[in-house]
Amino acid sequence: MIMHSQAVKKLSPEDYRLIEDEHLRLHELLNNLRSTCCNLDSELGCQTCTREKMASCFGQLTSFFYNLINHSDNHFKHEEAIMLKRPEVTAEYEYFRDHRQAHHAIMKTLESIVSECMALNRQGNTAEGYRQLYNKVLELFREHDRAFDDPFIQSTRKEST
Repeated sequence: MIMHSQAVKKLSPEDYRLIEDEHLRLHELLNNLRSTCCNLDSELGCQTCTREKMASCFGQLTSFFYNLINHSDNHFKHEEAIMLKRPEVTAEYEYFRDHRQAHHAIMKTLESIVSECMALNRQGNTAEGYRQLYNKVLELFREHDRAFDDPFIQSTRKEST
């Protein structure tokens, strides 16, 4: 879905930087998640890890759950506030409603993914929890970027050239 080009005027440098910085933070979170579990790219479980490594991964996965939900929720609120600053964009504007609805759907999906991965972690399948969290969240964010964020950012850049 491509945003109507006149609905969004040029973003202020601060707003653009905020959105890009938050996207970067979410990508960094995924990269940190990826680098924490040494078995993410294999089918191996945690049996190849030391007890210390297993305990560390177990605890860090819980932190990733919290950070992912918190960063995503904050980012979506900021993004929506920035969109509403545009003169032609109102809460009733169809693209805005669709974008906000997509944010709500992502948050529900994230909560579901986190619940599933938390259960895996509690069952001692921590490596599988990392794999599922990483892969599902990566795809979820990529799809949102393709459908909403990329067209939103591009529509603001076109007018600044």
